[in-house]
Amino acid sequence: MALAGLATGAVAVLATSCCVLPLVLGGLGAGAGLFSTLEVLADYQTSILVFSVCLVALAWVVYFQRRGARSTAVVLAAASLFVVTAANWTTFERPLLKMVRAAR
Repeated sequence: MALAGLATGAVAVLATSCCVLPLVLGGLGAGAGLFSTLEVLADYQTSILVFSVCLVALAWVVYFQRRGARSTAVVLAAASLFVVTAANWTTFERPLLKMVRAAR
């Protein structure tokens, strides 16, 4: 469950990063096929984010009920960080765009 939360959190970040991520990936040599995948994810941004929040919250509940391993807590913390980043992406996007443009 922790890995599923991590995966959905990562997808939520990808879905919200419509401007910065394509610039960075293009600079690294990624092709246009990858960009079209990101555009499809953007249409489902809210649904993915809600699903991610629910899944990560459920994973934390299960973790505390079963007192899971330390590695599980690390993965859940990373998943939580991804979800929080995706939810607040508009705050991060403008400074990231400035950094990417300055690096060119």
